[in-house]
Amino acid sequence: MTTTPAAAPDVESRTADGAPLRVQLFTVEASAYGPYVGLPLQDPWGPYDAHLFTRATAELIVRDLERDECGMEAEFAPDGTLVFQWTIENDGVGGNRSVRPDAHGRYAIGGLWAWDAWSDDVPQTAGQAAFAVGAAEYELAAEERTPYPEGLDGLYARGREEALTVSLRRDEL
Repeated sequence: MTTTPAAAPDVESRTADGAPLRVQLFTVEASAYGPYVGLPLQDPWGPYDAHLFTRATAELIVRDLERDECGMEAEFAPDGTLVFQWTIENDGVGGNRSVRPDAHGRYAIGGLWAWDAWSDDVPQTAGQAAFAVGAAEYELAAEERTPYPEGLDGLYARGREEALTVSLRRDEL
């Protein structure tokens, strides 16, 4: 199955009914990969729905695909298009899908595997936990944020930065 390049929907930060899109943390179902900071394009969202991710998060997804050896590969073309390819062993057909970033550099990734919400039930390292809390607390004022010790504070800050970037609130860094 080959699909033609499609740009991510040019979504600002609101759903069709005007409600703000809310940053959520995702993982590939039944894995400890991530957390991936994204914006769901639907509320409620299903496991195969697409979510918006920054280039940095899309690169992390690509690295995790390579580590997983799941019969799927992905790479970025020179124009920024993200191209997923999979073998016949993956789905009985094989194919590829291209995802172009939207006007804000975000990629709508979905439909290739099942997403699950990142939660405390997912086995995680201290670094993953700090990153996840940073992303979850992206809207909090400095005095309300969870303090992290040196070494984890950078991961907390990266999680917060990813959430602000994907939600188009980067000016609040």
